Amino acid sequence: MIFMILAVTKVTAQDTFVVFEKEVRTYSVDEHIGSTYQWSVFAMTDLNTEIINSSIVEFVSGKTSKEVEINWKQAGDYILVIEEFGPCQNLKAHKVSVVTTPTIEFKELASDDCADADNSFATELIAMFDSGTELAESQYPVTVNYRLDGDAADRTATITYADKMLNVLGIIEDENKETINNITIISATNKYGGTLNIIGGKEVHVRTIYALPAKPVITVKN
Repeated sequence: MIFMILAVTKVTAQDTFVVFEKEVRTYSVDEHIGSTYQWSVFAMTDLNTEIINSSIVEFVSGKTSKEVEINWKQAGDYILVIEEFGPCQNLKAHKVSVVTTPTIEFKELASDDCADADNSFATELIAMFDSGTELAESQYPVTVNYRLDGDAADRTATITYADKMLNVLGIIEDENKETINNITIISATNKYGGTLNIIGGKEVHVRTIYALPAKPVITVKN
């Protein structure tokens, strides 16, 4: 346990991984011939007791190889430890912060335009950690499933960190009458499959398309 305490005291902000609850991540170290490996997870509040409850943290692919998959099932702050046994013992620790309520919403809830030949448009999405900070670039791309009025199945869009725009095709337009299109976020996941919670009341963007005004008739008078 002395090794554990020494390792944890060296954990810095750069050693912290931020993941979503119920997200599966893969971790690996360099393989050295003749070495064996042992992975373990401890709660930050109890560095003396390894977590073996799979309802909290589950090692999907075992814990004795150079690479492991871990399903982080419960929010909290943890220490992920990898021990290498060979000619010399080596140990490395990383802090893992599992967050519960990353969110996504439309930045603007309404927009409008006049009818034209272009039935596409783009609107910005906001994705946040539960701390109120912007979702990190490492969590992108974000996959968003959404629907327009009348859709029988979800549409899927990939949102990048660079512009965070949801590009929508198939907006209904009519030059002769006003049309209203509701775009609704159905679900969203980050790069690793972690779920983003949709903010109630901010999951629908209303796109109004105005009819074109009647063309004036010009007459010539003597």
